[in-house]
Amino acid sequence: MTMLRITQTEENAGRYRVEIALEGDGSPRQIATSRFDFQLTAQDRENLRWYLEDYLQFPQDPAPRIAARIEQRLSAIGVELFKNLFQSSDDTRDLWATLRTRLNKTRVEVVTSVREAATIPWELLRDPKTDAPLALRAQAFVRAQPQPAQAPQVPRTGSGPIRILLVICRPGGGEDVPFRSVASRLVKSLSEEARAVYQLDVLRPPTFEQLSRTLHAAKAERKPYHIVHFDGHGTYLEGDPSGGLAGVRQRLSPLSLSGLQRSSRFLRVLGDIANKGSLVLGLQTDILHL
Repeated sequence: MTMLRITQTEENAGRYRVEIALEGDGSPRQIATSRFDFQLTAQDRENLRWYLEDYLQFPQDPAPRIAARIEQRLSAIGVELFKNLFQSSDDTRDLWATLRTRLNKTRVEVVTSVREAATIPWELLRDPKTDAPLALRAQAFVRAQPQPAQAPQVPRTGSGPIRILLVICRPGGGEDVPFRSVASRLVKSLSEEARAVYQLDVLRPPTFEQLSRTLHAAKAERKPYHIVHFDGHGTYLEGDPSGGLAGVRQRLSPLSLSGLQRSSRFLRVLGDIANKGSLVLGLQTDILHL
């Protein structure tokens, strides 16, 4: 697989140095550097938040007209980032010429410090020639942390299958996407040969208590899960859910969490998963923070 690593460093306020490195697939390693100014306005940030959160929950008029305007702005930002990254010099243009023919087989990694993680929306990168987002064309598009505070200790697989625990939380019951719709896609993606290597378990019932029991039992049996994939839907409402916006949202949708006690418990459980089992923790959430 080809790897494209985008390493972002802030030199001054709003001024960035970005190194792009392309390697793999038996080709010589290519490196290019770009320097440019970039800053999202407060309105851009609010538009992006509204588009990814509020619009998904309330798509009624006049929201579609507002969304169309924001989509145009997001496309413009993506094209601006593309030009800053791949059209700033002969070296960057040469690198893109090599990358564009193999993008669908490339893993793109964006490396930043924690402080700079949200300063540049690299996921919006858009090729102006094809008008296609790179995040959708690449085989994988991820954020990477090269210097975590604590390196993960993934259990070794000397013998036996790689064990995957699938946790699908559906507070809305029949009003939400059935858990089988998620689990079946994972199962179908595993070939007969792969099923001999992987063991996929679905947590039933998907409760905090059952999750704790299952993880402790796996640890006691010395058969820890290597991967826990959490797929949760819901809305997190701060403050008193009985009044104000939080109250309105909770009455409209049963898929909600509220109060510091439940939210901190949720975070503690996720931390417990990562620490006790030394797991690779995958999160697929649809939880909005209001």
